[in-house]
Amino acid sequence: MTGPLSQQAVVTLQHTSITVILNAGAGGTAAQMTRSRIEQALSALDYPCTIVEVASGQKLLEVGRKAVLNASQTGGIVVAAGGDGTVNTIASLCCEYRVPLGIIPAGTFNYFARDLGIPEDPDAAAKLLLAGDIAQVSVGYVNGKLFLNNASFGLYSKLIRNREEDKARFGRFRVVAVLSALFSLLSGVRPFGVQLQIGNESLLRKTSMVFVANNLLQLSKLDTDLAGATPEDRLAVFVLRPTGRLDMLRLLLRGAFRNLASDPHLETFCTDAFDTETRRRHVDVVVDGEIVRCATPLSFRVARHALGVIVPQTNGVIAKEGE
Repeated sequence: MTGPLSQQAVVTLQHTSITVILNAGAGGTAAQMTRSRIEQALSALDYPCTIVEVASGQKLLEVGRKAVLNASQTGGIVVAAGGDGTVNTIASLCCEYRVPLGIIPAGTFNYFARDLGIPEDPDAAAKLLLAGDIAQVSVGYVNGKLFLNNASFGLYSKLIRNREEDKARFGRFRVVAVLSALFSLLSGVRPFGVQLQIGNESLLRKTSMVFVANNLLQLSKLDTDLAGATPEDRLAVFVLRPTGRLDMLRLLLRGAFRNLASDPHLETFCTDAFDTETRRRHVDVVVDGEIVRCATPLSFRVARHALGVIVPQTNGVIAKEGE
């Protein structure tokens, strides 16, 4: 699990070039402004930098792989400029080729960047690329697909579908995402059976959602005590029992007060790895905010210190948000 904890591998930042992959989405004024701010910040560094702008997921993967492969051969770094989905795509490639990842947050929530103390301001994040350290952080995998923040199936898949529809209609604002999530949670989803295999222990559960977290900042927003008790480099797992609207409202209120784990409708545990089986051959899994179709059974695991990320210099400790 990533988080503002002690780093086990921090090295001095040394690289020959910087390639920034900017996800411009549908383009427009916001994307142009983001690019302009990044260009200004990087030009002030007087360092070899290239900005590549992409507008689709497939192009992002194609351009990202080319940039990461080149960086692996030349000692450069690759920077993801976008939201958590963009960062996930580039991070998976950086893991594969053992290339350091830089991040310039440009999304709605930017959980992974915030968790590591990376500034959300594009200028400050760009300047960090030459002034930071490289920290080796842990990542999660579900059926071989990397996740930095969380992976989930069930109710959360419905929530993400509705959220993307609402954001396309009303704009990509944080308040739109929050309100859309609220309505989706209160409308519920049909419960389903799931078998959880955790080591030698097998659990049968009726559930509306299985949620797996690899991000301490996001986890702390749900339950402060659970975040504090979750060991570094382990996954936090939430299994939501079937609930009505009133129970879901109570659950949301507990989450608002960061006391989610005490709710009787929610079962939680921490683990390095586990498998899940359902009656369905395929399920939609939300991986860092993106829906991915996966064959069952689902296999979750954590990969310790698998990804090198440029973070603020903090004398061996990743700074907490706001410090």
